[in-house]
Amino acid sequence: MIRPLALAAALLGLLALLALGGCAFNHGVTLNNPPPAAKTAFLKGRAFTVGKVTVAPDARPVHETVYHCLPDPMYAKMMKYNLELAFQRAGLTQGKGPAVPVSITITQRVFHSNLLIHSSNMEAMLSFGTFSILAHAQGVGSPLWENKGQRWTRQQRIIPALAAIIATGIKSIQQGQTFNSKLQSPLVGFYFGPGSHPKTHAFNLPYPMTVKEYEQITGKSAAQLAAICKARIAGK
Repeated sequence: MIRPLALAAALLGLLALLALGGCAFNHGVTLNNPPPAAKTAFLKGRAFTVGKVTVAPDARPVHETVYHCLPDPMYAKMMKYNLELAFQRAGLTQGKGPAVPVSITITQRVFHSNLLIHSSNMEAMLSFGTFSILAHAQGVGSPLWENKGQRWTRQQRIIPALAAIIATGIKSIQQGQTFNSKLQSPLVGFYFGPGSHPKTHAFNLPYPMTVKEYEQITGKSAAQLAAICKARIAGK
């Protein structure tokens, strides 16, 4: 016999999935100032590379700072790692030269459990040439991709998702289209699709970032990362 609480939880999960329509992490993508294709036409066929990646000094989490317990440079390294992987796999580094650098500044970050109303989001300003685009990725809560790991891993899904979104936009420009021409696709930065549960984002980015990747990116062991997180939460 199914208990009422268990049944209610199951129904809630089902309703959440139906609301998403088997959709994607980029359900909440918003863009400011994407240039028209006519202005970026001269970049068609050009090669692109990841430039400088930084975190703005005021990119504070809105709340629950306990989940933002690593130093900003580590988050910048995570984003750069995922961007370089996405650019390479999307073929952005192949094209006419010299390569156009795309620099990223993380302007907002909110890391959560990614469950229902407690979803993660990130915002970044990307600059290339004379263009600047503000991209915001809003996570959509679902039990299928809840973050259950340690606090220092709560950005394991949102960072690759934003990297996939940025790479998709730049790929469109490389193809002579507008930055946002492909960002309505449910395959951009996705975690799952209708009747399936893929293990990658667009361009085969990690789903989610693994502890091994954290160690590779930061140069710290899992134990060291946990210790850094604990000390920062304690205000040390």
